[in-house]
Amino acid sequence: MSTAALTRLPVQAASFWIDFKEARNAVETIVEVAHDDPEERPTCIVLTGQSGMGKTSILREAQRRLTEAFPEPADWGEARYQPVLRTVIPSSPTSLKINLALLWQQGWPIRANTHKTADFKVVDLLAAQGTRLVAIDNVHVILTASGVARRDTLDALRFLMSAGNVPLVVAGLDVARQIFADDVELAYRSIMLKLPLWEPGEPSQRLIRALARGMGMAVPEHLAAPAFAERIWRESGGVTGNFKRILHWSAKVAKRHDRALVTHDDIS
Repeated sequence: MSTAALTRLPVQAASFWIDFKEARNAVETIVEVAHDDPEERPTCIVLTGQSGMGKTSILREAQRRLTEAFPEPADWGEARYQPVLRTVIPSSPTSLKINLALLWQQGWPIRANTHKTADFKVVDLLAAQGTRLVAIDNVHVILTASGVARRDTLDALRFLMSAGNVPLVVAGLDVARQIFADDVELAYRSIMLKLPLWEPGEPSQRLIRALARGMGMAVPEHLAAPAFAERIWRESGGVTGNFKRILHWSAKVAKRHDRALVTHDDIS
């Protein structure tokens, strides 16, 4: 089975997709969960993989699709409309930091006494702003604290889903998946999605070809040839972001020498 990742890469002002199986499945799963009617025990999606595999891009694409799928109603009124709430929580977590970060993303002013009602204000705004999904990126940072802080974090996420009646997506390194799996309640209501590293051979060749085309590089098939692809895969460690960086900087080196085609020396 081929590995896959989803990546949004800057090409001057534009972006392009690397749309393969596992990434497409992750985006579609997130979007489908957000389309479900509210229920008593909303679903939690745990998206994990090594750094650079495209987790943030998946969250961004899911947010884009859901924003298109749930446009602001014409008679919405004065409340900020926010179908997807996506944020990164500060490190060294407490439930207060989680709620303050979410309030900030929801556009609520943070004042001296906000902490007294932050958790309840967050869930009130989820309903008032029409939020269909909450997405938290780099969740491993707030889950690898001490035992008490970790329990506080998990309880805060549990409260957010239940009281806010909204599905949750958390994305992070593989350690996050194990922490959620060890929590009986969260494991029962979670969908675990993992982005595997790219394999050598044909899967990596397809990725290189797609990246080279999207980046506007000369003769993508040249870079996807077996000898080049194996070298790039070995240097990348199978990580999507590393493939991109190698191609990007190899192209810069080639351009520095007034060449359109990248050579093995350019990769070095």
